[in-house]
Amino acid sequence: MSRSRTITRRVGRVLAGSSLGALVALGLGLGAAPATAAATGDCGASNRLPRPQDQRFYVQCANGIATVLPCPTGQVFDLAQQACDLPERVRPAVATETTAGPAKLNGLLFGVKNLSTTVRMADGPAGLDGVPVTFTTAGGRTLCTAVTDQYGAARCDSPARLNVPIDEILRGYRATYAGIDGIYRPSTATGPVSLL
Repeated sequence: MSRSRTITRRVGRVLAGSSLGALVALGLGLGAAPATAAATGDCGASNRLPRPQDQRFYVQCANGIATVLPCPTGQVFDLAQQACDLPERVRPAVATETTAGPAKLNGLLFGVKNLSTTVRMADGPAGLDGVPVTFTTAGGRTLCTAVTDQYGAARCDSPARLNVPIDEILRGYRATYAGIDGIYRPSTATGPVSLL
């Protein structure tokens, strides 16, 4: 085996176990799904590993190279079977946690700026990516909707000239993730709104 190939394999094994490695692999076109996918364990063998951040994906290992692949819609990865399956056959639905940050009311335009949230598995290290979140007033009126990024963060601004009483807006907002039936449970968080 050539020296350069040996170094490449060593670097691949070291990087495969880290989110940086997944980002590098994705940047080189070797990956097939969202960034921040980290394999657990050694990716030196030809096998499949779970993706701890989101069980709708798995990590395919081949010759020390980790490639993130999606399960079919509505399925999750089962380590014992080394395959995707219906969630109820693999494990119960996973609890999620949603957090919300502070937002600002723009008094001139009467719109709410910087509505933000992060959605993640309750016992997971990273956020859920590509999931929809709805931002509403404390009274339940929709302000805006957004989809989480690769880190589980979602952010949006409401339209200007809201037809909502100011006292309702200043009571705060709610960020709601509806969950995915049988895969992820819903979660909600509230955040404050103050005048800009």
